Amino acid sequence: MQADAPSVYELLQALLPAPAPVKRQSLLAERHFQRGPWGSGLRSFSQVIFINHPLSGAVLLLAFLLQSPWMALLAGIGVVAANSASRLLNLGRNLRDQGIHGFNGALVGCAAAVLSDSSSVSYAGLIAVLVALGGSLTTVMVELWRRRFHHRGDPPALTLPFCLITWGLLTLVSPRIPDSIEAVKAAASPGSVQALAVGLPHSFGQVFLCSGLASGWLVLLAVAVASPIAAALGACGALIGMITAMAIGADPAAIAQGLWGYNGLLVAIALGGIFHAPGRRTLAIALMGAGLASLLQALQGRWMGNLPPLTLSFIVTTWMMQRLAGRALPALIPVALHAVVSPEEHRKRFLVASELLGRFRRNLQQRVDGIAPNAGGEQPQIELNSQMQDLFDQLDRNHDGNLSLDELRDALLSGGTSKQSHQRRTSSLNDQLTATMASMDLNGDGRIDCSEFSQLIQRLQRLRQGEERLLLYLMPVDSNGNDRLDQDELDLLLQSIGQTPLTSKEQALVFANQQQSLSWHDFVDRLLLS
Repeated sequence: MQADAPSVYELLQALLPAPAPVKRQSLLAERHFQRGPWGSGLRSFSQVIFINHPLSGAVLLLAFLLQSPWMALLAGIGVVAANSASRLLNLGRNLRDQGIHGFNGALVGCAAAVLSDSSSVSYAGLIAVLVALGGSLTTVMVELWRRRFHHRGDPPALTLPFCLITWGLLTLVSPRIPDSIEAVKAAASPGSVQALAVGLPHSFGQVFLCSGLASGWLVLLAVAVASPIAAALGACGALIGMITAMAIGADPAAIAQGLWGYNGLLVAIALGGIFHAPGRRTLAIALMGAGLASLLQALQGRWMGNLPPLTLSFIVTTWMMQRLAGRALPALIPVALHAVVSPEEHRKRFLVASELLGRFRRNLQQRVDGIAPNAGGEQPQIELNSQMQDLFDQLDRNHDGNLSLDELRDALLSGGTSKQSHQRRTSSLNDQLTATMASMDLNGDGRIDCSEFSQLIQRLQRLRQGEERLLLYLMPVDSNGNDRLDQDELDLLLQSIGQTPLTSKEQALVFANQQQSLSWHDFVDRLLLS
């Protein structure tokens, strides 16, 4: 769209006051935590469990200290090395600040603390050097993967660099059997209920190879303080993973230690709230994936020899379920990787899209049926009535109680412009404002009263509040990446919120003048004026 022909939505926003600043009173608000090396380091810890918050990272660091100061030290070395490599290679600062370049390095440090022999000073020094080297290599691997698999639908690297580097590290040093596994072999087998109850917090801890119960509870707390939905999904995934392990005859003591729950935990969070918005369908996919992760872990144990399984079954399961969901449920729209935030935010985007697109569809159906959209429908909120009346009175210059096309156009052209620019804007406004007036004119008398004007302003306010979330929600629908929405893509978008595809008459209204696709500006105008 040309710069001198702004959309109707952009034009009408000039009638609204500037949005009030968002007040964030929560102690967990991002503004309370400064960015920088400390922030990126703590986020590197929390990104292991799909959490982007430094407070969660601080809680995780405490969990490492409780497990062993050696683990906390090596995890820190891994993160510092990974983020330093990112800085030296001049890689994306935003990825480093968000902890994306550092979380695999953190896991390498945790694994080295548990799986390697550090009984002597010389061995401890060697392990620290190897962790630093391994942490740096994980950043290189993450960046190479990101550059190779950068198209929509490509699999994310997840914790694959951690697995590969850790297995390579263990071939250089003599791996030892960690205390947690020794304890499992010596422990008496608990009952099923006891194994599940104890295994739940242990599963959270085992994501970082922490075998202590206190560390496990702290990992669970680190997830819950930033995302209660992620904590609930993780708990459900861990339980499904452990129940599946019981069904295939796994050792109850190992289940109680969390060794069969952590992969299902990660799968459930990834599929149920990170790569898709939380909902019934995504929950079903997440729980199926959690069970599959345990089955793959059992198969993995048969051909991996003495190497620990780590998170390989989580990685493979997540890739498989993402591909399966994309083919079997095309209307299940994934979250764009660059727009991943938290399950709560992804759910809000879905709800905003459902509200705006649902209203759009109802208005379309009313127009097809010959009914004026919103006729007899909702009235402006009481607290907004006076504001809208004041705005209407300002625009109604002849004070006849109606708003004419000339009055609306004069209001939008009131800013100081040159004569030539004024003529261009007047020409571009005529068609746009004619469509706007037709949308507002519910009774068809050619003029707009205050009630009709108020309904448009309410739609405008709702759209301004939800525009960013709606855009982030629908971006993955644009499968060909042309920044336009065609008929098939719009049908897919509607199906994702439970709506049926557009009828031929509805398509004729949306894609007028034989348009094959809509730009984002055009689509927003349709949402506003339909």
